[in-house]
Amino acid sequence: MSVRFRHDHARCGGHHGFLDSDHQHAEQAHAGGRAGARPFAFASSPRHFERDRPFAIEHIAIDLTLDFEKKSVRGTASLRLRRVDPEARTVVLDAVAFDVSRVSVDGKVAKYTYDGKLLSVELPLSFTTGTVEVAYSATPRKGLYFLEPDEHVPNRPRQVWTQCQEEDGRHFFPCHDKPHVKMTTETRIRVPEGFFVLSNGELHSREKQGDSEVFHWKMNDPHPSYLVTIVAGEFAVFGDRVEVGSDKSKREVPLTYLVPKGHEEEGRRTFARTPEMVTYFSELLGVPYPWNKYAQVVVSDFIFGGMENTTATTMYEHILLDARAALDVTSDDLIAHELAHQWFGDFVTCRDWSEGWLNEGFATFMEHVWRKKLLGQDEYEYGVRNDLASYLGEADGRYKRPVVCQDYDAPLDLFDRHLYEKGGLVLHVLATELGERLFWQGVSNYLHRHARGVVETRDLLRSLEEVSGRSLGRRFEEMLLRPGHPELSVDISWDDGVLTVAAKQTQSNADGVPQAFEIPIVLSIGEGEGKDLTERRERIRLSVRTDTFAIPCKERPRFVVVDPEMRILGDVTVKAPLDMLRAQLEHASTARSRWLAADALAKSDDPVTIAALANRLNDESEFWGVRAECADALGRIRARESFEALSAARTIEHPKVRRAVVAALGRFRSPAAVEALKPIALRDPSYLVEAEAARSLGKTRQHSAFETLLDVIDRPSWADVIAAGAVEGLSSLRDDRALPHLYSRTRYGHPSRVRRAAALAVPKISTDRRAREHLEDLLDDSDPILRIDVVRALTDLGDGRSRPALRARGEIDLDPRVRRRIREALRDLGGDRRPAEQLKEDLERLRDEHAELKARMSKLEARLSPPEKEKGGKDSADAKSTAKAKQKAGHPKKKTTKRTR
Repeated sequence: MSVRFRHDHARCGGHHGFLDSDHQHAEQAHAGGRAGARPFAFASSPRHFERDRPFAIEHIAIDLTLDFEKKSVRGTASLRLRRVDPEARTVVLDAVAFDVSRVSVDGKVAKYTYDGKLLSVELPLSFTTGTVEVAYSATPRKGLYFLEPDEHVPNRPRQVWTQCQEEDGRHFFPCHDKPHVKMTTETRIRVPEGFFVLSNGELHSREKQGDSEVFHWKMNDPHPSYLVTIVAGEFAVFGDRVEVGSDKSKREVPLTYLVPKGHEEEGRRTFARTPEMVTYFSELLGVPYPWNKYAQVVVSDFIFGGMENTTATTMYEHILLDARAALDVTSDDLIAHELAHQWFGDFVTCRDWSEGWLNEGFATFMEHVWRKKLLGQDEYEYGVRNDLASYLGEADGRYKRPVVCQDYDAPLDLFDRHLYEKGGLVLHVLATELGERLFWQGVSNYLHRHARGVVETRDLLRSLEEVSGRSLGRRFEEMLLRPGHPELSVDISWDDGVLTVAAKQTQSNADGVPQAFEIPIVLSIGEGEGKDLTERRERIRLSVRTDTFAIPCKERPRFVVVDPEMRILGDVTVKAPLDMLRAQLEHASTARSRWLAADALAKSDDPVTIAALANRLNDESEFWGVRAECADALGRIRARESFEALSAARTIEHPKVRRAVVAALGRFRSPAAVEALKPIALRDPSYLVEAEAARSLGKTRQHSAFETLLDVIDRPSWADVIAAGAVEGLSSLRDDRALPHLYSRTRYGHPSRVRRAAALAVPKISTDRRAREHLEDLLDDSDPILRIDVVRALTDLGDGRSRPALRARGEIDLDPRVRRRIREALRDLGGDRRPAEQLKEDLERLRDEHAELKARMSKLEARLSPPEKEKGGKDSADAKSTAKAKQKAGHPKKKTTKRTR
């Protein structure tokens, strides 16, 4: 599942489905307001284990009528079961908010109990195999979604689509809703005439029945409930075919693309490389595409970026690119991610959600693998670099957790930047350390050995160890089973024939983070001049907190690159002489080495360094990522000379470099910066550059930018990027005149992305009661992604009076992502409230402890009080006097009777 954006698109499951540009800006700003990361698990978060499976579910057949008027379903689900536990008398099925009319076992009425969440069906001990049929109706609030136009969104299509990950299939069909249970499936779906229904597997039949049509799909290979899909609507359909397999087993796989009618051109542009991806992944993995077909359907208002349902991926509408968006946006990352899931997640499936990185980490890594195949090593390494920055942003600003984690409230809590980005980075590190040949051999063995089964992290560990002969236990332990990452400071110096490398791990070891990681440090040492310049590799290993390494070097190196291939999954800071860094920027052999130099040079504002960065920025033969990092470094320096260099670079042809230039210009708070940015915000060939210029105009904090931002705030664009950029610009401007425009754009009817940007913008301009109440009203909006950002906005507002509204929403919200954000907000606002059951337990515990303490005090006083020598004696008088004094001071009179707990 893709739920977050990287580069240009969202991924499947845990982040939200918005573009990287606004999501990362908002997330970083949000994290920046906190005093460091907090624990991931809450005090009441349970530890999760697999559920019992006394009966194996071998097949599920769903026969449903979709009622668009009532937004409900009615029909039957038939489950073929096989006994596993010889003593079991009940099969328990997940089924939320059903109206159950009948339950039968092999055609005979069966006894059952149903509490609104679990359906328990009694089975005789003589039952070995058979069929349980449930007749029911339901109006799902999750799992299956009905769309239709209304007065505010008249262009919304009539559609139905499902989204079952992580455990939402239970809202529209009874099942064992966990990833470790796999079964074959079939769906019979009745829809209005003219609609098309897409589901898993093969279309078995399509029949007209009056003014309805019935589509019958069969999936003959087992898969889990979270990968069941039903999509119904009016689509344009076109496709390709691709051959997979070796000469003896070669077969054709049909590829189908379903897009909204009228968007065929964008669809062909977007999905053009799918056949090549299928071929390449099949060959690389050593497992030909494992299913009978592959369909990709584009729907409206999808709650994630994409979802890898077996044989039939669902995509959100922004994957479709017009010609202007395609200048600097690609959908390949999202397409490759969801396609990779057909192997990683669908063919082999994580045993439980704590192992979800085996699904999402691989899918994320395969995005980079595809980019390297298509665009080369530099693009691959820059994508890895961006994922590292995303992961570090979450780890340093929100929480650190083990990638493999059993302590959580809802499975969707785990679908974060640890699962996706860090999971993918782990695979990058392993591939780099083992070498690609051994790594892919191990992955192929892993897929073959566990084909159509379930997997755990140790299964991958064993496969990689077997092919490499390497012991990888410590690497897996540190990268996957422990929280955190190394924070490494490296100081480079040379003197009298010796290169000195002083390395220090600076990470805190709180919350289970290792005090010292074992860190492989690779150095690329540049030696010689001109054509004779060479780079030699030195390898050192840091396994303690601090160490210093001496490397013989006759001549002073031209430069030293630390970690040139990114084998260190962590935060590395390098201190080196400026002339070495400038030489690295100019002469290092890889783009990664050069952009690392640009980043390090941002700490120096001398004219020579600024000139070096400007020269590299304007070098059209340079990889665009290096040029973008030079622009960013010039913006961070904020000297007059750097502004002049950036202003002169506004017309650079490459749109991604130009976007970095206008982002850097936003760091200068001057009228000159406004004048430099205005023309770009008003017109540029790239949507994203225009959006970035609008965002940067606001960051200048110059009131003269206000009218320009209003001029572009309603400009149409792909994915509404320009409007959202203008909204963010208004928020950064800190101009009270923007408030009415922000409030109006949070209303339903505006594009979701604009509404979210406006909600996040409100607390940056106003912190009064109206702002708080306006945001609190939005907590009841139907868009869960908007609600998440409203919670973040209330956290930014910092008004503790929003706690009651947040708690009330948290008690009823169905979306786990919203509930988690609310709990984090209550904690950050000083009002974290655990569930009532936990509070009752705590109160009872405190009462017991209080009673015990009172009993101990009474015993102590009884032992210490001397016996009365005689009635009216001195000791007795003193005791009475002390007791009276305590009573006057408000202390209760102590009893000396012995108590037991």
